Amino acid sequence: MKLPMPGPQYDKRREIEIVRQIELADRQNHKRNRDVEVGQGRLVMQSPNGARWSIEVDNAGTITASAL
Repeated sequence: MKLPMPGPQYDKRREIEIVRQIELADRQNHKRNRDVEVGQGRLVMQSPNGARWSIEVDNAGTITASAL
């Protein structure tokens, strides 16, 4: 995130925009001790040997891992 540099004078509209940007970025961060919802995207994990895997689930709940 790149926030604008402060202006020479306080500007309420500018301050509101900065707070909006911070809140938007915060909503996109994953929080500890909370569920993580991926939606239609995919979950990519890395194994200890460095291999990357795509984790997917089908409509029956079957989980598969495919090497990337």
